[in-house]
Amino acid sequence: MKSTRHLSWRRLLIIRSIITLLLACVCPSLPASEQFNPEPEAIFTASEAAPWERVERLADMHKAFIQEAFHPAGHQQSSLIVKWFGGRDTPPSSRFLLHCAPGWSGKTFPVPILLVHGCADNANRAWMHPGTSECPADFDTNQKIIRGYAYWLSKLGYSVFAVTFAHGQGDNFLQAEQIADAIRRIRILMHKTDDPNFKVDVIAHSKGNVAARLYCSDGRSIFPRKTFLTPFRKDVRAFIAIACPFKGIDTAFRYYGLNLAAAADHSIGAAIGAEAMLLYGMWQNTADLSIYTDTSKNYFPGQCQLLYNLVRDESAPLNLDLFIQDVKQFSKNKSSRLPLGLDSLTPDAGVSMLALYNGGTSMFLKSRGIDAAIEQGERLIYRLEDKGLDPSIRLGVIAGTSPYITFIDGKVVPMPWEYFTPDGDGLLPLCSARATTNALKRGASLLGMKELKLNHLALACHPDVLKIIDQWLQILH
Repeated sequence: MKSTRHLSWRRLLIIRSIITLLLACVCPSLPASEQFNPEPEAIFTASEAAPWERVERLADMHKAFIQEAFHPAGHQQSSLIVKWFGGRDTPPSSRFLLHCAPGWSGKTFPVPILLVHGCADNANRAWMHPGTSECPADFDTNQKIIRGYAYWLSKLGYSVFAVTFAHGQGDNFLQAEQIADAIRRIRILMHKTDDPNFKVDVIAHSKGNVAARLYCSDGRSIFPRKTFLTPFRKDVRAFIAIACPFKGIDTAFRYYGLNLAAAADHSIGAAIGAEAMLLYGMWQNTADLSIYTDTSKNYFPGQCQLLYNLVRDESAPLNLDLFIQDVKQFSKNKSSRLPLGLDSLTPDAGVSMLALYNGGTSMFLKSRGIDAAIEQGERLIYRLEDKGLDPSIRLGVIAGTSPYITFIDGKVVPMPWEYFTPDGDGLLPLCSARATTNALKRGASLLGMKELKLNHLALACHPDVLKIIDQWLQILH
């Protein structure tokens, strides 16, 4: 009798498991992280949310969402953002903000837009008020104020939402899941919980593209041990990638000058590749500022996940002869590599340049090299390249070709080294921003690819880019 009862319970458990699995397949709103609460922790409206109509603080209490470490220069700086995060300028990564643009609930076009900001940014500065993230009191009436895509897309009749992540340089896996969480919350706000055809259009800038791409590539299948990741629910119609590092970046290892500046001036708040450097005539430990996660304070948890070795093929060695050969071939547009160029050259005939990128010790620095950091980032870009976007995605790509990105008194002032940087937008090489072959390998279709003579920041606020976005979205309506 006990055996029969035990068998019945086993059958019930099996049946319940099958039902749960079937529900996960047919219910697109079912999250993988059961700890995400779709009801806001706090809601701000009217003057408390301005210039947005509504701002919500949402929480995912899965144990993976930790308190990430902040560089002193990387704290949330905007008083508005700090207020919405509950008064914390170093909020835990279990929290994120969902911003609703004016008129979000009654717009012309049925498919809402979700805006995803880039590195060291927030939705205010990235999408509403590109001047600063504070948003002046006369935002609605002052005609001299520069307004962002959230404002103008709302005026064009789109329902617009945006996220702000807790950590501006945070873990891309956590941020990918918060994009999934944000879409689930938008579904609720739009009263579409029972609509199996509900979708959003995602527009991302810079680093935000990596988190968006991870979700749209079904990151759970790529990284099955990261059980907090939601499998792709086919709830993204279009993915418009602005300044997207499809082939990753290598900035922390490409430029000795950046390493030197960030190590000497901590207010810069940038990740570096060197773990020790010669500063002011003395050998100093710079591990706390390094991109490596095991010897530093890990101020930049998402940066090693963005890395890709752009200098060479997987099997090619890196040496000074190859550097000279690549520069010659690159000048003739015959090289498939993105060689280290004159903007990377160091005073010791390039010895420190090669030590920084490939790993080694020179008279100026010590580095483990980019490949070691790539491994610490779980080879995220490589694995995204292997997988490709979901076939249902429509991809639009916008890349910049102006290398001048140094601002002095609010104006772009070309620096001497910027004349020697690789083709690109001043931060992201064009060869990475245009590398869509692998993203489309599973059948995702290309809405279009546009190059504009704009730098990395201008791409996220220029009227010409807005026109392109609107044209692409109109094709889909």
